[in-house]
Amino acid sequence: MKKRLSVAIAMALTLALVLGAVASCGSGPKMTDKVTVWCWDPNFNVYAMKQAAAVYNKANPGVTIEIVDMAQDIEAKIISGLQANGAGLPDVALFQDFRIEQFLTDYPNAFVDLKAEGVDYSQFAAYKVGPMTVGDKVYGIPFDTGSTGLWLRTDYIQAAGLNPDAYMGKNLTWSEVIELGEQVKAKTGKPLLAYQSDNFDMLRIVVQSTGGQFFKEDGSLNLRSDAFRKSLALFKELNDKGLLYQVVGWSDWINAINSDTSAGFLNAIWMVGSVKSRPENAGKYMVVPTPLIEGVAGAANASNNGGSSWYVFSSSKNKARAVDLLKSVWATATPENLEFYNTILKDAGAMGTFLPSQSGSNYTANDSFFYKGQALSRDFASWMANVPTLKYTPHYVPMRDAVAHATLNYFQGKIATIDDAIAAAEAEYKQVTGN
Repeated sequence: MKKRLSVAIAMALTLALVLGAVASCGSGPKMTDKVTVWCWDPNFNVYAMKQAAAVYNKANPGVTIEIVDMAQDIEAKIISGLQANGAGLPDVALFQDFRIEQFLTDYPNAFVDLKAEGVDYSQFAAYKVGPMTVGDKVYGIPFDTGSTGLWLRTDYIQAAGLNPDAYMGKNLTWSEVIELGEQVKAKTGKPLLAYQSDNFDMLRIVVQSTGGQFFKEDGSLNLRSDAFRKSLALFKELNDKGLLYQVVGWSDWINAINSDTSAGFLNAIWMVGSVKSRPENAGKYMVVPTPLIEGVAGAANASNNGGSSWYVFSSSKNKARAVDLLKSVWATATPENLEFYNTILKDAGAMGTFLPSQSGSNYTANDSFFYKGQALSRDFASWMANVPTLKYTPHYVPMRDAVAHATLNYFQGKIATIDDAIAAAEAEYKQVTGN
């Protein structure tokens, strides 16, 4: 009797172990109860992730999401962690779009393929997906846009005897913009555009709008393309006609757009806060689509400047939970998630690139601060859908610096021709990279 009982108990225990193993195999990776996120800027990225965490915790109340504001040296600390096989790294980190390709190249196994985790990338702005894609793998969750436009002072347009309504919402060419600038300059003495001469951003905005690339498919420089030549020629024309109010340094550029020294500037949606910081700007600015460079196949009235995206490290011990956080809040169109996107747009000026989010009330609302209550978020969101993809490559930063130096010398007459400017940029790039 005791022997039969022992056999029965043993069989029951064996069956329980087998069933437990089957259940474990069928349930996928075990979810943990904590996710650590690294990002920066408490009023923008950190704030947005805190709002995402609050949404996630409503459905997952026992999960702790620790958001660390890495104000300085985030990339250096990430590199140290990657070189130490993931030691000390968080589960999730935010990367600038222009930097991520270097990390994906230098550390090819360091990040989770989120396409394989079921993220639907057709729901995001296409241009954001390019930098995070390697072959058939996609590694990030796109966050914010740097959708750009031409910001114009309507009071100076009116002072030139022109009607701002004739330009509002119009897909202008650069030829039309130059004509406008010449009329404004003649009547008011104001150059058309505030331009930070030691900064690459404005030229990059123009080049990206053409659909051109700074690099060829094999990774070599592509500065002799028709798109780049025409972009550089445009800047030289703006400079030679006195349509650029040139300053050096970011703070001086911000002062220029807020001190009545120019009639406008070319930059992204995130400039809203700077424009609104000066009450005297109320009612004066309108924003039109990024102007078109004529004669370049694939050019668009749209471009981008800035933006970041979220990534999960392969070394994470909380990988399944981290993926679930990003996928279920940032990449799923539930009413709660759409309201999350609507909230961060209103409270932080963070415009997401998750396309379903653009139905939110804050995306479509008029903004009384701008000329005739322009629905600024609606317009920037609509332009975002047409932004051409730009591949940055691991050597984007040395290319950027080399082109910025050559462009400044070209404007100052230290370099005589476009060909000489391109050659100077190529030489500096080769000296830095060896390529």
